[in-house]
Amino acid sequence: MDILKCKAFVSAVDEGSLTGAGKLLGYTPSGISQLVSAMESELGFALLIRKSNGVVPTNEGEIMYPLAVGYIEKETEIYKAATELSGMYKGNVMIATYASIAAHTLPQIIKEFTDLHPSINIQIEETTKNRIEKMVTSGKADLSFSSRLSNTSYTWIPFAEDRMVAVLPKDHPYADKEAYPIKACRKEDIIMPSEGDDVDARELLKKHGIVPNIKLTTLENFTAINMVEKGLGIGIMNEGITRSWRTETAIIPLDPPSSITLGISLPSIESAAPAVKEFVLFAAEKLGVALN
Repeated sequence: MDILKCKAFVSAVDEGSLTGAGKLLGYTPSGISQLVSAMESELGFALLIRKSNGVVPTNEGEIMYPLAVGYIEKETEIYKAATELSGMYKGNVMIATYASIAAHTLPQIIKEFTDLHPSINIQIEETTKNRIEKMVTSGKADLSFSSRLSNTSYTWIPFAEDRMVAVLPKDHPYADKEAYPIKACRKEDIIMPSEGDDVDARELLKKHGIVPNIKLTTLENFTAINMVEKGLGIGIMNEGITRSWRTETAIIPLDPPSSITLGISLPSIESAAPAVKEFVLFAAEKLGVALN
């Protein structure tokens, strides 16, 4: 059975017309009709009822439809398996991620991965949670390393907990305390990184019923921390952001304790491009994550 005939038949049923199927497959309506007719001749019965306003499957066509879909899916599986077995992974992997993950988690993973697969090009964009959401949803990014995206149908692979902390000037009343009470934020000037678009911090404050007084916003996390150092306000951020920065600030956990879960998000690992899927599986293994 010619796979193209099956595609013409399935597309005609899905689109409800030969014209729609033709646009989908790049054929004229006449070309689609000829392919379906050839399939009908081969099988010995009609598959479509042709009407003035479109087509519908015959009784036999309804029975054959899921079989034809399965036949087409098998072709896809064959080509996908052939690509994977060849070991010749090629392509691009675009990752949208938090700056802290790009700085501390990804470098070694990317180094080892590209050593194994030098033909795969890895690109990274360090950005905010909202921007990450838009990039993955639009397809500009293949996957994200961040807290969980809002689309719960996406594949989600958690790999770490990152606690939320208060970044305080050295002379702040709570600077020498074991923890910073989150309710105290009601009376603080807040320095917010990510151009004021730090979703994780905003969601934490909202959870506790706090409307923050955002005095300053910055693009870079390090700039926000430096502003805190100069006494311009305090910062509420995930601890990973503060790692490795040498500043004269006090960084202490919150009371009550809070953390964000970091993980890998992508629309579907099963339908991802081979290069993307290989990178995700490799990263998960390196991070010690067992996939379900």
